[in-house]
Amino acid sequence: MGSPLIPLNNPARRVLEHLRHGPMTVEELASKIHVTTNAVRNQLARLLDANLVERIGSRPGTSKPSMVYAITLDGQVQFSTVYLPVLTQFLKTAEQECTAKELATFMTDTGKALAKRYSPPTGSLKARVGAAARLVRSLGGIPQVRSENGTVVIESVTCPLSALTRENAAACLILGGLVTEYVGAAAHKCCSQAPEPRCCFEINTTKKGLLRA
Repeated sequence: MGSPLIPLNNPARRVLEHLRHGPMTVEELASKIHVTTNAVRNQLARLLDANLVERIGSRPGTSKPSMVYAITLDGQVQFSTVYLPVLTQFLKTAEQECTAKELATFMTDTGKALAKRYSPPTGSLKARVGAAARLVRSLGGIPQVRSENGTVVIESVTCPLSALTRENAAACLILGGLVTEYVGAAAHKCCSQAPEPRCCFEINTTKKGLLRA
């Protein structure tokens, strides 16, 4: 899936900025940024691990071929400022054009489709819920898992979609759909909006609540 915005140190960001203008070798980047080739290689290693740059071939060098690096689509995303305004406006338009039921179905189905981008967890329901909590953490949440009255609750003190849910509460249903599909059991949202958006999903541990064993 597309990469979220990733915090980058200044050296890594400078490397990425130069690669936006076209593929370059380590030597070319070092010359542009006025640092050593080893410094560039260190930053490229981090950017490669984050899938923000890729190797696309090589060019003849003075003694041996030099690897050529290019920015990836995920890398380009790091510089975009339009994604959030577009998504916010899209949700506002959807809320105006859809009935409450249509909007809920659309958001939930979006989350379920998103979940299919991740390998589904295996094992017991408890293990799958734990995996879902780790997924929520990787998406920017700070989740905890607790059990109460025949349900398992995933609750996060922050919402990975807080920039959207502040204005469009229905966006919570996207995460609800994602957790439902990923865990294989219906996840009912118990989120709160004040004072800050907080994620909360209740999962029934009885057989009735299971979508898959």
